[in-house]
Order: sequence, then structure tokens, then C-alpha cells
Amino acid sequence: MSDFFSMMEVLQGMLESDDVEVVTADGRHIRGRIDNLRSTQPFSKPAVKIRDSHGKITKILFNDIRQIIDHKTGKVRNA
Repeated sequence: MSDFFSMMEVLQGMLESDDVEVVTADGRHIRGRIDNLRSTQPFSKPAVKIRDSHGKITKILFNDIRQIIDHKTGKVRNA
């Protein structure tokens, strides 16, 4: 997913899932539920926030995402 709109479409489709995993460029795996998509705020970079099973929220910039996995449906998307 090389562009912003493709990334938004994929992530919005996973908003209802409570078992999404994001793999980042540096190899981190963040798994949980999409808490927030930030895309239109001025002076900010597009990002997604994932809330894990312990309630911790991790913000991931779109540019850092390498893969998105929806474990509920089994869909895997490469960035």
C-alpha cells in the first residue's frame, strides 16, 4: 500500500476487528484493536493507534507500517 488512500481504506475496513496486528519497518509487532485513525488534522502525519489487550495504546505512523494482519478474517496486507 504505497499511498495514503489505500492505507486508510484497509484500516477502516478493520475498525470492527478486535484482533489486528501491525508489523512495522523496524520489526515490531503490535496486536490489538484499532483505537483511532488520524488523517486530517493539520500539521500531523497520518497514523493509526492500536490498543492492546492490556489497554496500552501504541501510535504507528503510516510510513512505518510494513504489514497489516486481521487475525479475525485471516487477511494479510503488505504495505
